[in-house]
Amino acid sequence: MGDRVSVSFQQKAEWWVNRKKEEHLEQSPALFHHWGGTHFPKFAFQWFKNVKAKYGKNGGDPFTRMEPRNLMVQFIAHLRNHEELRYDSFNKKSKDFDTDDELLSYSIYLGKDSNDGDNSDNGHYLIDVDKGKMYNDKGESIE
Repeated sequence: MGDRVSVSFQQKAEWWVNRKKEEHLEQSPALFHHWGGTHFPKFAFQWFKNVKAKYGKNGGDPFTRMEPRNLMVQFIAHLRNHEELRYDSFNKKSKDFDTDDELLSYSIYLGKDSNDGDNSDNGHYLIDVDKGKMYNDKGESIE
């Protein structure tokens, strides 16, 4: 039971190898959410669009260059601003849920790629940093 999904960021990058420029796709680790549904990747995509509009023009550091691994770190840091994504546990004494403002939900975790966790309900979503688009694991563009 769950509403499993994962999301990651991707960007074209250039490396110099033996004095020759080579292009490759750099991808962040995948962020999995056991209860994220299709809302979680849309939430991530909206966050990305807002961040890119505000910071993506400078390009002086890994964050403003919109490097995927750094974007994922910043996105994870942003999650604690949302109460529904914070850690909660059932308190047997009060028969209510306790939340912790400093911790994220236990249903959110990282994997090295889209196959390193469970996204069996809703699949994997890829946010293409260069194109400013999001794709599901069928290659369909998602708005």
